[in-house]
Formats: sequence, structure tokens, C-alpha cells
Amino acid sequence: MSSDGKPSRRTRFSAVLILTVFAAGVAAVARGQLITEFPIPTASSGPEGIAVGPDGNLWFTERDVNKIGRITPAGVITEFTILSSNTGPFGIAAGPDGNLWFTETNVGQIGRITTAGVITEFATLTVGSGPAEIVAGPDANLWFTEIAANKIGRITTAGVVTEFPIATGGSSPEGIAAGPDGNLWFTESGAGKIGRITTAGVITEFTTPTAFSAPAGIAAGPDGNLWFTESGANKIGRSTTAGVITEFPIPTAGSDPGGIAAASDGNLWFTETIANKIGQVTPAGVIAEFPIPTASTSPVFIAARPDGTLWFTEFNGNAIGRIRVEASYFTVTPCRVADTRNPAGPYGGPALAANADRTFVIGGQCGIPSNAAAVSFNYTVTQPTALGDLRTVPVGSGLPLVSTLNWRAGQTRANNAVVPLGASGDVLVHVDQASGSVHLIIDVNGYFQ
Repeated sequence: MSSDGKPSRRTRFSAVLILTVFAAGVAAVARGQLITEFPIPTASSGPEGIAVGPDGNLWFTERDVNKIGRITPAGVITEFTILSSNTGPFGIAAGPDGNLWFTETNVGQIGRITTAGVITEFATLTVGSGPAEIVAGPDANLWFTEIAANKIGRITTAGVVTEFPIATGGSSPEGIAAGPDGNLWFTESGAGKIGRITTAGVITEFTTPTAFSAPAGIAAGPDGNLWFTESGANKIGRSTTAGVITEFPIPTAGSDPGGIAAASDGNLWFTETIANKIGQVTPAGVIAEFPIPTASTSPVFIAARPDGTLWFTEFNGNAIGRIRVEASYFTVTPCRVADTRNPAGPYGGPALAANADRTFVIGGQCGIPSNAAAVSFNYTVTQPTALGDLRTVPVGSGLPLVSTLNWRAGQTRANNAVVPLGASGDVLVHVDQASGSVHLIIDVNGYFQ
């Protein structure tokens, strides 16, 4: 626990924000991962917990600005301010009542927010309890860890709180998950243990094989076991419901694994806060890692939607990230979608004007299906009247700080890029140029779905 009452494993960094994309796989049909990042409107918000809501959106906490955020699958973000001041919202989970429930670490409260954004708050029994993570239990209640009080809390959907002390002093319980055995399982970051609590409040503890392992996030796996991250040991742990623990080292040293979630591909996915990566571990313990395109984003928590996407918070990047874990790449015969040198039209002239945007609908053109997630492009600019650059994003997303293509006056230049499509299968191109115009040619050669 830090001096400001927040879990000390999370470290503050200066804010850096760049939106970009990353793709793996260039064969005719190849498995790939595609990462997209969506900036949060409020600067330095400190996003932490994230959960899938009953409305199909992702809901997340903004610890440093006292807000709860909502992001649609298309990346549109809305923010709601919490009633109490400086609450330090941290964990969040969907409740059995159709609402989202979250912890307020700084003030020892549990919050409830409807999908319309109406917030209610309930105090825990212990002053300064430091509630951390929260999950819906099998008993239709919410269960949460109290990192400062060394207790496990339970709150009914009516707001009635009960607390259960952990036998080991200074255990600093953090992550919590509903297990396949009808119990709740939690991590004890200060004691290097995994705890199990029945819905009646009976607690059993199991010590991890590695000393000072500092277990953090925990999730139920598709194999009937509990999977957890070990921030101190740089490992992923697996525990049976009988408490037999196995550990698997993460390839990148000092990665600081944090949140973990089971995904629709049958694997567990986790964040690597310091390594700036998203990791995947199979039920057999085989680990793969995928770098986040933007440097030093500090991914913290992660949640899975049933559509094959995982969403994660970027504490340093002040953004929400999305990774498509089941995206397949398909090639198409190279095809020209747009050429602004042609007569005026949706895919023709006029030339792009300086400091202006233009939208092109790509889905349904050149063999690209309307439901494609992203497209592999070749962009060419020609006849620019001044020095400039081109930025490209899916329609509905904010402009990135990185450019797709740069040029000098009179140059013809080309570059490849993989760009997600907007909700209508479209991309937005923006020209940064002091004045004048530039012609753009857009060719496609493949897509992700």
C-alpha cells in the first residue's frame, strides 16, 4: 500500500499517448493479433480496472480523475464523475443486478453505477479498508478484497456489507475471482499466498512455491483451475481447486504481470505492466507475448468479450487497448480502392486539401467484406504542393500522433499500413500540410476478420 492509500504495485508514469496498430501474420490465411488503442478524453486519468458490462460495453475506472468510463466496441468513450471526491476508483465488475460495481480505494467505499451512468455509494465496515478488486460471486452478491484491512468483503445488491478477516497478517489481498468450485479465490500479494473463501466466509490459504511471488490478478481458467499473475516472481501461476500450485516463467524478465482473464480462444491473457506487452498462456503453460505498439503504456487490467476481443487499460498511455485474439488474415488480389486523380466521386477527386479529413468506405470494395475488422493498405501520395504527412484511423477514433506517410513538396511516396475499420467499414484520412493539396491513391491487399 502506498502513502496515498493506493495499491503500491501500480506505479505512476508520465502520460504518453499514441494511437497505432499492430498485426502479425502475412500468409494467405494466418492467425494474427491486432492491437488498437483508444485515447481517454480526460488527460492523465489513470485507468485501472475494466469489465464487460451487461450492455455489451466495457466499463473502466479512472483512478486519478475520480471517474468511471464506458467504451463501446467501436471505441466511443463516455465518462461519469463519481459523487464523492478523490475516491480512487480501482476494481470494477458486472453485478448480478444488471449494474456495474466498483471499489473506491481511497475512501473505503463500494460504488454502483447503472448502464445509464447513475452512481450510488456504500461504505465498508472498516475505516480505511482500501477495497481493491471486486467480482460477482455465485451467491448473487459482490465480493471484494480489502488490501489495507486484510479482509475479504461481501456486499449485497442492496448495499449490505459483511467482512471476513484473513488469518495471515499483512497479506494484502488484491485480486479476486469466482472459482469453478462455487468458492471465491483471491491473491495475497503481501504473503505470497492464494486464498479460497466459501460463500459462508470460511477461508483457506495456499502458499506459492516461489517466495515473495507477490500474486496479483487471478481468473478462472477453461481447464477448471485458477490462474494468477506473480508480479514479484515474474511468473504465471496455476492452482487446482485443491490448492496444488504450478508456476510458469514469463520469457521477458521483470515484466510485472498484472491483470489476467480467460478468453474465447481457450487461453488466458494477461498484462505485463513494465514490459509493455500482452501475454498469452495456454492451459498447458505455454506463454507467448505481444508488444503494445505505443511505448511505455503500462497495461494494468484486462477483460474479455465473447466476440474474440480483449480490452485492457493503459495507465501510462491514458488509453484503452483492444486486442483481437482470433483475427485471421486473408489476402486479396491487389486492388485500387481510391485514386483522387480520377474524376470527382466517393473514390476519386478532388485532391485532399491541407489540414482536412476525408472518409473512404472500404468494406464491400475490392473483395473486402463489410464486416472486416481491419485492412492491409498501401497508401501512395503524389503531387503534394508542400511538406506534409498523412494520418489514418478508423472512423470514430481520435487522430494518432504518429503518421502513416510523410513527404516533401513534389514527392511521390508510398507506405504500407494495417488500419482497423470503423463501424461502417470506413477509414478516415487526415492531411497535415501548411497549405495546398495532395493526391492520394489507396490500394488494398488483404484484411483481418
